[in-house]
Parts: sequence; structure tokens; C-alpha cells
Amino acid sequence: MKLIVVTPAGREKYLRLLSHHVLKSPEVHEWHLWDNCRNEADRAYLQRLAASDPRCKIKTLPSADGSIDVIGRFFRFCDDADALYLRLDDDVVFLEEGFLPRFKARALAEKGAALWYAPLIINNAVCNSLIKNLSRVLIEGPLTCQAMCPYSWAHASFPEALHPVFIEAVRTNRLGDFRVPDREVRLGRFSINAIGFFGSDILEIGELFFPPGNDEEEWLSVTLPTKLDRPGKVFGDLVAAHFSFFTQEQRLLQTSILDDYYALAGLPAPLYEKPVVQTRLKDRLRPWRKPRNRGPDYRISLPASRDG
Repeated sequence: MKLIVVTPAGREKYLRLLSHHVLKSPEVHEWHLWDNCRNEADRAYLQRLAASDPRCKIKTLPSADGSIDVIGRFFRFCDDADALYLRLDDDVVFLEEGFLPRFKARALAEKGAALWYAPLIINNAVCNSLIKNLSRVLIEGPLTCQAMCPYSWAHASFPEALHPVFIEAVRTNRLGDFRVPDREVRLGRFSINAIGFFGSDILEIGELFFPPGNDEEEWLSVTLPTKLDRPGKVFGDLVAAHFSFFTQEQRLLQTSILDDYYALAGLPAPLYEKPVVQTRLKDRLRPWRKPRNRGPDYRISLPASRDG
């Protein structure tokens, strides 16, 4: 069974880090880079990345312009019956050691039990809820188990608090504090930052598999599983980290978090433009006031005991 990673690409500042995690694994048979670049500088990097390893294959569509509306159409390239396809967003910034062979082994062992398989994803609203309620990590602050949680998805304040704690857990060999039991996902949207499908399932399902509109996430994570009565499944003992949603990206790029993930991988951070912090005059004159639209405050920590 081949493991083929597919990524809607791409933003150079993230892809440099993701390529480290993907291409260092001999388990990866191919990496399909779905060219959905927003500018020519990123596209030039994509070409250089593809030239760096023969496993990299660029897939193109004439209508791809960097918008999310076109991503679902790329799934028609997933047509190998002997492949497990793992879709990773280009801003997946961490895969734990041995992640790719372990994901493949777990998915093969569960083949037929679910339609899609995902790891426990740091900064994924459904997984955030699993971490709060089932892991040993201590989280104070509001969360809902909705893909577009009005608290943890809609604002940057949650991932701004979570990412540093997670990075510290990796540095101190405490990933076990984040792990949760496996859970099925039914009748609810799941952000498909990291999600795997078997090519044989895609071919067996046929045209029904492919999103009929522009919302590939709603179709693949909830509508299609509902139609087929086949759930998705989260592997709670496999951990990946997703940097940001569009609602969070500008604020998170103003921090050192992305640079810290590069350091965690032992890589120098690339040069990239950091958004300018824009503070309204009213907020500068009243520094004690919480900035508008900042989101809830969170307190997140690892447990005092490392037992287990």
C-alpha cells in the first residue's frame, strides 16, 4: 500500500517546514503538490521544491487561483486504488516522530471501519474539544465542539495560548499529556487540516465522492459520511499541529510561534513578512482595555504530574 501525501499548496513560509516533515520519511511514496498558489513567488518556490525530490509531483488545474473554492476539484487526482492518500494543509507545522508510518499502519488496521481518518490536530476546533475534555492538558476558557467554534476558531487567542504549551510539551517529551482515546466523528463538520482516504474507497464510491460545489470540507467531512453511513475517525494517539485558520493567521504571524516550530524541527526560520500590528488610537489611550475582537482569554498548561 502506497502512502501518497497531498497538499493544497502553497505558501513558502509554511511549505519549507512541512517539506521537512514529509520528505524525511521513506514511507512517503509520493507528495502531490496541488498548485493553488496565490502569487508567482510561491509558485517559483513550489517548482524548486518539486525539483528537490523526485517524489514531489505538481498537480495543476486551469482554474486554481489561490482560493479555497477550487480545492475540491483536485481530489480527482486521487485515483490510485493501491494508495492511502493523506491530505495535509500547507500550514501543518508539526508531525510527531514516526507519524507517517504509524498513520499508515493505523489506517490499514482500521480499513473499512471509517470513511476518513485523521490524527489529533493541534488547533482544530473539534480536536481542541477532545483535548480539553479527554487529555491531561489543563484548559480554562470557552470551547465548543464545532468546526467553526465561535471562540477557538473565530479568534487567535486560543491557538496563541495553545501552541507555546504544545511546543514545550514536545521539547520536554510530554506529548503523552495531549493524547486522547480514539473517537468517531458523525453528523458534524470537521476541519480537514489532516485527513486520510483510501484510493480504493474513492474509486468504489465513484462520482459521489467528489464535492458537487465549492465546499469540499462540508462534503467530505460530514455530508458524504452521512449519505454513506460511514463515520470519520480521529486517531487520538497520533499528533499533528496546524498553524492557523484565516481568522487567526495575521495575529499568529505577529508572534514568534512559526519561528518556534522551525526551531523545534532544527531549522532556521525563513524570511517572511510579518503583519504590522495596528492599534487604534482609542486602544493606545486606554491600554487597560481588552482590544476589540481579540477573543476570549485562555489559561492552558500541562499537568504538574508527569505520571503515565
